[in-house]
Amino acid sequence: MIISALFDDLGADGAPRRLGIMGGTFDPIHLGHLACAEQARETFGLDAVIFIPTGMPVFKLDRAITAAQDRLAMVQLAIRSNPFFDVSSLEIDREGCTYTIDTIRALRDHYPDNVELFFITGADALSTILRWRDCDDIGRLSRLIAISRPGFSFDDSLKAELDARGVYRVDYLETARFSISSSEVRERVAQGKSIRYLVISEVRNYILEHGLYKPAQDEELQGTSQAGFQDDPLGKAFYKARHKDLKDRVGKKRLKHIEGVAQTARDLALIYGVDPAKASLAGLLHDWDKGYSGEQMQERVQELGLDELIDPRLVRSMPQVFHGQTAAAALAREYPSIPIDVLQAIARHTTGAIPMSDLDMVIYIADALEPGRTYGTIDDLRAMVGKVDLEELFYQTYRYWVILLLEQAKTMHPDTIEVYNFYAARHGARKAAERD
Repeated sequence: MIISALFDDLGADGAPRRLGIMGGTFDPIHLGHLACAEQARETFGLDAVIFIPTGMPVFKLDRAITAAQDRLAMVQLAIRSNPFFDVSSLEIDREGCTYTIDTIRALRDHYPDNVELFFITGADALSTILRWRDCDDIGRLSRLIAISRPGFSFDDSLKAELDARGVYRVDYLETARFSISSSEVRERVAQGKSIRYLVISEVRNYILEHGLYKPAQDEELQGTSQAGFQDDPLGKAFYKARHKDLKDRVGKKRLKHIEGVAQTARDLALIYGVDPAKASLAGLLHDWDKGYSGEQMQERVQELGLDELIDPRLVRSMPQVFHGQTAAAALAREYPSIPIDVLQAIARHTTGAIPMSDLDMVIYIADALEPGRTYGTIDDLRAMVGKVDLEELFYQTYRYWVILLLEQAKTMHPDTIEVYNFYAARHGARKAAERD
């Protein structure tokens, strides 16, 4: 296996060598990436830096990624004038999701022991490293270069925790980092704005010549995540495009459930006077993140910046409960024109909230009553539709799920108990008023 055309034999002479590893989606690669790699090379005396574009990045399953060969080609164009830089297709050639530890292990197996590996990462990424797959092995097999912007201070508690593990060797490097992001480049291209001086001229030409990051023209694809472009989020084209996305994100059984929830949500909306287009869309997208494993959900919470809002102990013990919140955050980032009440309903469909809006209740109920559900007394709840008001139907549905969790000896999120108590009290008050 060839790792690097230029540096595949690095260390073959037995002399001590230092190899930098620069990973990323590079969609596209910009001047900030290049500047960080060069400053790390110079500061730590690296003999070479290999750029490794990700294949299927775990943290970015929520948006379409430009074709791997295009991203690889752009990196090749960007680094070819620097004799210390090369690019590797190692991760692109690997099937399945991309994990950093797999790449580090492949490099460690390939190069002799006299080649020391330096994994170059940003300060934000370092703050989540303890939740990466086999994170301690990353520390054992490589040194870390943590790059920060001027004025950024690393969390002392994180430094202490890394030191306590006894396997991490971290060098901290403050760079004159450019205020550039790949998403900004994509958005500017989509808006017809200049990206001159944000990327190498050869990369700019490649983007323009290959039509990358331009809005899709086909009606079926309008609203795709390419370059952040979208049409009316409540329109048919957007709905079809997201449905198409879900076929790649979840299994057939889950997709059938999602389709059932979307239809049930629309039916309930028409009965209870809620916007049916919003109900259909929220129903379609409510399980947007259901394809993630428990470990991936923990990483997802970090990547979306939700770790400051969610108790980390709950994320560790019941990660799947948060798929509604991560879905809402990811969708808000990728499709900012989705109405906020739709996103809220998606976020609240697992534990509920105090208070629930009518749309929130419709999605919660639809998730329970869609045709594929057969648990317990579900048909009794279906019989109530249209015969009781929306809040009463929500309370009875919520109560049904709480009883199921208790019967199955499942742990419950603290919010579940609070929401139940709130609506149980309101139910009791209504019944008391009816008796009076």
